[in-house]
Amino acid sequence: MIRSIVIDDEQHCVRSLLSDLQQHCPAVEVVDACSSAKEGMMAIKKLDPDLVFLDVEMPWMNGFEMLEVLGDINFSIIFTTAHDAFAAKAFRISAVDYLLKPIDAGDLKAAVQKVERKMDEGSSMQHISNLLRNMRQSSTGQKIALPQREGYEFVDISSIIYCTAEGAYTKVFIEEKKPMLISRTLGDVEELLSPDMFQRIHHSTVVNVAYISQFLRTDGGSVVLKNGEKLSVSKAKKEMLMARLGLK
Repeated sequence: MIRSIVIDDEQHCVRSLLSDLQQHCPAVEVVDACSSAKEGMMAIKKLDPDLVFLDVEMPWMNGFEMLEVLGDINFSIIFTTAHDAFAAKAFRISAVDYLLKPIDAGDLKAAVQKVERKMDEGSSMQHISNLLRNMRQSSTGQKIALPQREGYEFVDISSIIYCTAEGAYTKVFIEEKKPMLISRTLGDVEELLSPDMFQRIHHSTVVNVAYISQFLRTDGGSVVLKNGEKLSVSKAKKEMLMARLGLK
């Protein structure tokens, strides 16, 4: 059994989740349901759960703030939120599960199954620390956690030159490092990159504007980077890039 705690200040959401878990996820045993972050922290310390269903937005202290105060995290987390845009940016790259309210039964089953696999594999909770780090740091000096086969590599966002799509993967080109191929889509990676620093110049390319040294109108449009590399600019992205560079 997966011993779990539900933390949510909305009682109708708690009741709905408990009902769905009982009906669709028999492997999950809910040992406590808490209506605030404070109650949740006490329950976690007392009951040592395997899994916590954690609401993101709660009064006085939200889910992220609760985790910061709690410190060491030795349990799996499935975040629940009514704010999709709020969730997607931080969660995708950090490999953290979240459920959008109202919770779909199929999504719930899939999230619980993923937790079961992680428990069987003995996976660490390092991705939660990555999420919190990415949430609290500003773009300047921020590091991004890039997943690798053996774990994660932390890279300064400002050192990323550009990223290209490789099917369901993304190749990240980093200053003074070998390119890294990571198991995230370009869209997922772009979500975490600061729009003040990066610009989409092609459906398969996102570039750090600070590394652009030239814009060429020939051959449909392209940019030359400080390292001499030349990247194509699509017709659909050309006007926006030119405006960004102050060329029109």
